[in-house]
Amino acid sequence: MNMHSSTKIGLAAVAVAGVATVVAAPGAQAAQDCKTTTVTSQVKVADEKKTTTVTPAVTHVEHTDAVSHEESRFSRVVEGESHEAVTEDQFRNSVYTRTYTPGTDAVTDTIEHPAETHTVEHPAETHVVHHEAVTHEETRVTERGYAYRQKETGKVRYLNTPDWNGEDEHGDKGWVRFAEGDLTETVTVVDQEAWDETVVDKAAWTETVVDKEAWTETVVIEEATPAVFGPWQWDHFTAWTTTSGTPADEDGQDGEDNPLNLSQIGEQYEQTVITKEAYTAPDVTLYFVEDGEPTTNLADASWTAEVPEGWDLVDTRTVEDSPASDVTVVDSPASSVTVVIPAVYETKTDTSEKCAAVVKDASTKVASTDVASTKAESEVPTRIDAGLAGNLPNTGGPNGALLAVGGLLAGIGGIGTFLTRRRKNA
Repeated sequence: MNMHSSTKIGLAAVAVAGVATVVAAPGAQAAQDCKTTTVTSQVKVADEKKTTTVTPAVTHVEHTDAVSHEESRFSRVVEGESHEAVTEDQFRNSVYTRTYTPGTDAVTDTIEHPAETHTVEHPAETHVVHHEAVTHEETRVTERGYAYRQKETGKVRYLNTPDWNGEDEHGDKGWVRFAEGDLTETVTVVDQEAWDETVVDKAAWTETVVDKEAWTETVVIEEATPAVFGPWQWDHFTAWTTTSGTPADEDGQDGEDNPLNLSQIGEQYEQTVITKEAYTAPDVTLYFVEDGEPTTNLADASWTAEVPEGWDLVDTRTVEDSPASDVTVVDSPASSVTVVIPAVYETKTDTSEKCAAVVKDASTKVASTDVASTKAESEVPTRIDAGLAGNLPNTGGPNGALLAVGGLLAGIGGIGTFLTRRRKNA
């Protein structure tokens, strides 16, 4: 609050450009016309504040166990076959034979007719045999050479080129350098170039083609005489058989006058023999094969989750279908909250008083300017109001000094001197 006390100032107020300028007026009696002004303003006493609170995300971990299943292999034992000795009755017969002496053949004359033929000339049959070149290898030492090996064939070649790109004149790629230094080089020397040989598979030949086979024509000169049969005599036994009936004759002929009937079956004999000895085979372990024939090799058995009917468990394994896993689940996401505390203002009230000098008697004379200045100096307020100071023209003089305006003198530095003295008196 800027409240000023008032005193009488023996000064004359002359309005210059709307600004009160106080000067000494000879013979003047001064009075004051004062006005009080109250100014209310807002003064910031605290700045605005922002506070941000960050809340982290809330999460939890969900664990999923591994998913797996069991598979097994199965077997079963097949008992070995066993049986007692097997016997059977066998039969055989005596076989009797007889001789047959044919009669004399008719006397005939034979006429030979040659075959009717023609010849066909066949050229030689040949083929070409390709012979590879005949070579031999010579070994020599290459100074500061480089060895390259062909990846696919394993061939080795030696060159004096360190940056060979692994491609020869035939476009054969895949050479890799593996050594360097004083190396042994093997060179293939061609003794004989490759050549082609025509080989005769079959020489040219002449084929005789028979158009009509040769034949013989017999002409009877004298008739034949009848045949003579000998007596039946025991000759041998038939093979043992399980059939007890009388078998057919071996020659399959009958009839006493048949010259082909030279064998006949006689009496039958019987025996009992063992055809299969008593036997017990070892047991066999079979292993289950899914959609296939059982196997005797465990390594070839099938792993299966199903239990096949009639099979026994051999072993079991656990097969993992999917591994265990942990998944972080966000229950609530991270967030932030900003709290704003507004700036704080206080209300400030300033009261100022502006006074203007009023001249009542202009007959009074002042002896000198210095006297008027002295009197005015004794009656000035304790401080210059900001409003009053604002009405004083600033003409750009140094240190805020007032300059003469319109023929009225204000002493340079007078106001500053006035204020300084008032501070000292206070």
